[in-house]
Amino acid sequence: MIQFNLNLSDKIIDYDKHWEFGVGSCHAALALREDYRRQLVEVQRQLGFKYLRFHGLFDDDMSVLSRSLFSSEYLLSFVNIDNIYDFLLSVGMKPFVEIGFMPECLKSGNETIFHYKANITPPRDKVLWVWFIKEFIKHLIDRYGREEVRTWYFEIWNEPNLDGENGLAGGRFWSGNMNDYYELYRITSTAIKEIDSTLRVGGPATSNNAHIPDMLRFCRENGLPLDFVSTHHYPTDVVLGYGVEDSQNFVKEFNSTDRNDLDKIHELLKHYMTFQADIWEKVDRGVLTQMAKRAKQEAEGLPLYYTEWSSLAGLETDGAFGASFIAKTVLDNIGIVDGCSYWTFSDIVEEKSMASVEFHGGFGLTTLHGVKKAPYRAFELLHTLPARKYERNLSEGTVDCYVFPDDRDNTLKIIAVNHNSLMHKIETEEISLTFSANAVKMLNEGTIVRIDQRHANALEKWREAGTPVYLTEAQLYELKAASELRREALPVASKDGTITVRFELPPQGMALITLYKTA
Repeated sequence: MIQFNLNLSDKIIDYDKHWEFGVGSCHAALALREDYRRQLVEVQRQLGFKYLRFHGLFDDDMSVLSRSLFSSEYLLSFVNIDNIYDFLLSVGMKPFVEIGFMPECLKSGNETIFHYKANITPPRDKVLWVWFIKEFIKHLIDRYGREEVRTWYFEIWNEPNLDGENGLAGGRFWSGNMNDYYELYRITSTAIKEIDSTLRVGGPATSNNAHIPDMLRFCRENGLPLDFVSTHHYPTDVVLGYGVEDSQNFVKEFNSTDRNDLDKIHELLKHYMTFQADIWEKVDRGVLTQMAKRAKQEAEGLPLYYTEWSSLAGLETDGAFGASFIAKTVLDNIGIVDGCSYWTFSDIVEEKSMASVEFHGGFGLTTLHGVKKAPYRAFELLHTLPARKYERNLSEGTVDCYVFPDDRDNTLKIIAVNHNSLMHKIETEEISLTFSANAVKMLNEGTIVRIDQRHANALEKWREAGTPVYLTEAQLYELKAASELRREALPVASKDGTITVRFELPPQGMALITLYKTA
């Protein structure tokens, strides 16, 4: 049994719920779909996300910039952007504007990414790009008002370090190199600031916590604005050679290999697939917090935003592991991260075309048809927490407990998490929580809400049903019912001025315990 003790007179601190800063979605055109919007409304209402970020704002499927068929004139149309931004504001959210990708009529090459063929090349004409950006910003101010747009964020591009030099084939977001990106940042940030110097611009929006010191140095040496640092990370980024000393940088190996040496390429890819299957053996528990601490130091006091993150663990992300990973990560990152945006709120994603299987390890908190995954329920429990907590966290082995006094309903709330990286040892743990300082006079009954293999876990119900591809209405109803949170009574024992609660947490399980104070 793991035993924790907390004196209720210990130090309490205020904190920001950085995990509710924002959430991501696929590419802009999907925000015109009815089912996407229906899910987003529910996500915002139940989970409290404030900003929405997505790719492809300037892709041709948004019809933002085109060339006239009868002249050399460039034609602007912000009607689809307006449609999306109007909707966001109407449901209490704001845009976290990702500047990209490249409109067809401004492209310098033909490289694209994803099923929706986003062009990832630099602008062929910098003057035209600057004109386009200025027209975009002026339009936003005209339509939404200067004060409103000043509350938004403008992030230049997405993951430019996955480029022609450093990106695996098919996985790059930028056909240039990092010097090309810095030039794009220079002309774009300057254009935005020339319209309104108080608008917030930032980057480098890199994968894998990369290039933060370089970005700060470039902006400082060139007198460029940088209002915030943005980057991305996933625990399996160790495969890129970050965060774990003995990890292998397969990206570097792949790109340094002679493309004509097919035998070597095949051997490397075979080695990579084997390593990828076992990568979690090399992923430390809490690795994202390790990464965030380093990035926070590198940001030199600027706000640090993770505009993409998740466990990225395939089907395990859709279940209890994904939920416990979220809870531990965001609560351990209090005071380190200024804001983060989980990737993504829904499986309405078409990077590789739209999936048909309800559970496939997709990015979303909800499935294609709106079934709430265990990670969704984790955010739902976290949303109930107050913005005050006991400074000291309770930790032993694979178990962490975070304690929150809640004056709103006269309760004490505890998030308990039994989490470890995949392929690492983890067992069911019996936990005893004891609270002192006349707690017996304050806390006399309790409840527990669980997320684990058997609770609030539609993935397991889907597996029990034989993993159907196309769901009947009855199957969909059963999955939604299986995903619901359920509150159970939790006995409270009192003795000599202390109270104690005991409960079990299975592997990768988490729970919200609520202790009610006497009137």
